[in-house]
Amino acid sequence: MSTDVRTGSISRSVPVFLVASFGPIALFLVALILTAQARGVPDNDYWDIFSPMIRSLDGLPPASDLYAKSNEHIVAGAKLFYLLNFHLSSGDNFGLSAITAVFSLLIAVALSYALSLSTKSKCEAFVIGIAVSLFVFSPLAAHNFFLGMSGVAWIGANLFTVLAALAFWQSAEHDNSYGYVVAIALAAIAAQFYSTGLTALCAIGIQGFCSDKTRRLGIAIFVIGVAYVIMIAVLQHVPAQHGSRNFNPVQIVLFCLTFIGGGIVTSGSAAIPLGAIAIVAAFLIAGFRILRPDESSFRSAFWVAVMAYAAMTSGLAAIGRSNLWGDAAALASRYATIPELFWVGLFGAGLCLFRHTAFGRRFSIAIFATAAAIILVNGTPRLAEALARAEGKDIATLALSLGVRDPDLMQYVTPVPDQYYALEDYLKKFNHVPFDGRDFGCPSLGTQMAISSQPDNITGFVDAVSKTQDPQWARVSGWVADKSDKRPPLLGSDLLSTYRCVAFLDDKGTVVGLGLGGMHRPDVAKALGRPRDDYGWSGYIDLQLLSGPPALRSIYAGLVTPSGWTKLQTPIEVGLQF
Repeated sequence: MSTDVRTGSISRSVPVFLVASFGPIALFLVALILTAQARGVPDNDYWDIFSPMIRSLDGLPPASDLYAKSNEHIVAGAKLFYLLNFHLSSGDNFGLSAITAVFSLLIAVALSYALSLSTKSKCEAFVIGIAVSLFVFSPLAAHNFFLGMSGVAWIGANLFTVLAALAFWQSAEHDNSYGYVVAIALAAIAAQFYSTGLTALCAIGIQGFCSDKTRRLGIAIFVIGVAYVIMIAVLQHVPAQHGSRNFNPVQIVLFCLTFIGGGIVTSGSAAIPLGAIAIVAAFLIAGFRILRPDESSFRSAFWVAVMAYAAMTSGLAAIGRSNLWGDAAALASRYATIPELFWVGLFGAGLCLFRHTAFGRRFSIAIFATAAAIILVNGTPRLAEALARAEGKDIATLALSLGVRDPDLMQYVTPVPDQYYALEDYLKKFNHVPFDGRDFGCPSLGTQMAISSQPDNITGFVDAVSKTQDPQWARVSGWVADKSDKRPPLLGSDLLSTYRCVAFLDDKGTVVGLGLGGMHRPDVAKALGRPRDDYGWSGYIDLQLLSGPPALRSIYAGLVTPSGWTKLQTPIEVGLQF
């Protein structure tokens, strides 16, 4: 490619690229707002992954701790970002989600830049930027954004793979031999985040196949990449609960087709034919570029690398997971960011072929935008599920900071509570969430409070008190509403779904327990004739503060109003049932 052609193309694309960047920035902000609701205690596998490093929170962990595997996966790169998040936010799950969103922003910006080079107008660039961002921030992949520990690993691997392919492209186009070293290093880093990154070296090797100029280098990188995958496969110890590896070719093919089609649809019956069409198209485009390489194919080769990464990862996933969850694994939310990359790569490669004709270019963009809209529609239920689960984060954070051990709440922390409890002393020592002293606006237990009587506009009740498996604590629930305002009295921020504290008081005004608003009470909404139902609250009473006479205590629910703390008039009697 001549220097004047390259320079003209890139200089023309600068303002167009800025227009294309609107989509990534807008979706990044939306992702931050939504995942802010998943703040608080981190989720699930985080505790198993984090445990080797907890002894080194005041310094860098040794390599042996970084490379202590999560199940069979190397997640050393992700662990470094877990540590960074600990030092920035005491380990808040929102910090992990924010890192995931930043990774996704960088991916979306890189892909938008690459696609903007093939556009002819700012309108086309704007549409492409929005569509790319819907793929990268796909609601089908909500799992990775709301469970930030998962997103840092999976999307971190995606990011460094995309950056490696981008560096390889620019190196080939600008004859920069050092850039190839950078590309190889970035691909190697991708493999340190999660097993999905194992194919990064192979992907940029295939990228090198697409040009005579880089073919020998591509073959060398590909061979090294294959050798690395084989070495990891031999050294991996697959946990018994994950099932044995599956080498049945028919099952692997069906899994891969479902996996790729699952980037757009959520039904296996629809995903298989859609995946088949996409993979056939990808092979034709990649084959065309490999068999007919030329100097203008560097851009297409970038998209071939993106597709190759996703396709090869689907194959590894089929071998490792099809015996465990079958089609459910292929369509799982945690996998969805990878087939999304495949579809963006397929569109990018197609746009490179048809960019010279106005009809072909605009038709390709219309198809891409339609696919993005389908993702939004199909992914909304997954997003709603993730938001619903995130609603328990604050109450779980408050409960654990109080020292409550309630199995019902541990679903927001880990399915294996012992992993968390084994670390709790360390978490307290280092002020890891939920022991970082965050302020829910709650008074301290045992505090004596001056409480005003219930205002006329406030109505509500303490509905129930029940035992927990922790004999020190009882669970309390109820609701409160404002007769003059449809907005729940305990609502802090509607945008971020934050709710104020509830203090449980004995008849002397002593704080004997704490809780938070935001619980859904459709029965209350129906009785009040209101569309929203977040008038409920839930919390815990410390039974040790109720020891001694009298045997039966009246417990009131107190809340903050514009005029100060007040309490609901009707108490609940606590004592004899415990």
